[in-house]
Amino acid sequence: MTNHSAPDRPVAGDWLALREPADAAAREDSLPLIARLVRHWEERPPSGTDTDPGTEPVVVVDLGAGTGANRAWLARHLPGPQRWILLDHDRGLLEQAVAAARAEETDVVPVLAGVEELGRVLAEHPADRRLVTCSALLDLLTREQIRELARVLAEEGVPALLALTVDGEVLLDPPHHLDPSVLGAFEDHQHRGELAGTDAVRLAAEALQEHGMAVDVTPTPWWISDQAWARPLLERFLADRADAAVEHRPDLTAEAHAWLRTRLVDCARGRLRATVGHADVLGLPPVS
Repeated sequence: MTNHSAPDRPVAGDWLALREPADAAAREDSLPLIARLVRHWEERPPSGTDTDPGTEPVVVVDLGAGTGANRAWLARHLPGPQRWILLDHDRGLLEQAVAAARAEETDVVPVLAGVEELGRVLAEHPADRRLVTCSALLDLLTREQIRELARVLAEEGVPALLALTVDGEVLLDPPHHLDPSVLGAFEDHQHRGELAGTDAVRLAAEALQEHGMAVDVTPTPWWISDQAWARPLLERFLADRADAAVEHRPDLTAEAHAWLRTRLVDCARGRLRATVGHADVLGLPPVS
């Protein structure tokens, strides 16, 4: 894959921790995708070796592994045994993910690298049953990186489960007259340069289909209301959107700050509810 630098806005570990319960709840909607993935493995003809597919580890490459939340959730829903290849460009996050995996006695291999190393990693870890996965990553990639990701997956014949990509839908209740301005500026910020942003789900599905893979897309929205974990997540969600909106459109500074103050009051009073659209994409190569 073409070499690209890491995103200029690194993902903080505290944000990953805040979003973990919302992610876990949302991903319950993608369980049918996992069932379809398992059926795909079961329908594959044997490789010709004497290895029992039930005893050979499933090799899972987790792109942008972060603190390991994707592995922790997904491992419970995949058949075992498993070997996890955790790939991230952030050494600190990677160390957290590896420590968590080893605490659960998971067979784990850390790789300090970006998504451009996927082809090499797959070549180094052959197996009858493999999977490439990621969570909340696609929107941070460029359009070219998504096309290259699809090409590598298709050429290697490896399924992909690309989870929790934002799709641009954000509904705040009660509404505020500045919602469209601030949230629109945030979305424009997510598309800066060649970043896929909220087009990432569509771009990934199209690229996988162009390479002959079967694609299934399932909505996995966040529903944030009165859960115990909701308030700190909402506060950070709102602050990040205001900051990015101002960065992208400095003329919105006064309005964005006023919007944030009002929204934080709504949140503190338990009045604010949010729906944040995400989607999971499953790509399956043809069964040969």
